[in-house]
Amino acid sequence: MLVFLLLFTELNAGYLNVTADRESMPIYVDNDFIGQTPIIEYPLRPDQYTVGFFPEDSIETASWRLKNGSISALWQLAKYGEGVAKVEIAQNRISNLHLDYREVMKAPGRAKLKVAACLGGTFMLGVLSVLAVQAIF
Repeated sequence: MLVFLLLFTELNAGYLNVTADRESMPIYVDNDFIGQTPIIEYPLRPDQYTVGFFPEDSIETASWRLKNGSISALWQLAKYGEGVAKVEIAQNRISNLHLDYREVMKAPGRAKLKVAACLGGTFMLGVLSVLAVQAIF
C-alpha cells in the first residue's frame, strides 16, 4: 500500500529546476530549504510556490523592522524582492527558474536611486513652483 501511495504521489508531481548565476546558492521553496543550486527536477505537488535565495521569515523580519522605523530595512526588502519569484508547478511538467544573484546585490542601490529621484523630483517641483509664483507676482 505504501509503495502504491508513493508511486501515485510521484505520478501527480510536477518538477522544479532552479539555476543561478552562482553555484551552491541556497534555495527555499515556501520557506523550506530544498538544497543549493543547481536544483534539478525537484518534485512538488502542482500549485503555486515562492522560490528564492531567502526564506520568507527574513522578509517578514525586514518588514517588521521597516514598520518600526528602520530605513535600512527598505534596502533589505529590495534585495529580498529581487531574489524571490513565484513559480507555478503543473502536473508532470518541469518548471524552470533562473535567479541572478548579481541583480539581487544591485537591488538596494537601485532602490536608493529611485528614492533619491523621487525626493529630488519633489524638491525640483517645489523650486519651480516658487519661481513660477515669483514670476507671476
